[in-house]
Amino acid sequence: MFRWQLSTPILAIVPFILFKFNISNFWITALIANLIGSLLFFKVDEYIFSKELTRFQRLRKKVLKRKRV
Repeated sequence: MFRWQLSTPILAIVPFILFKFNISNFWITALIANLIGSLLFFKVDEYIFSKELTRFQRLRKKVLKRKRV
């Protein structure tokens, strides 16, 4: 959960910085802020999603496997 709390300031600060460069279109600033955030947190997300399965995920996988048989 900590990663998403860290990305919030990026999504808030980048539009203010872009506004100083006269880029005030909402969609453009949102796109640039999300691109910057995704570049910064790519490795963090990769680490988070490569972790072992949680107990619930293992159980769900087992149940789905049984339904296919």
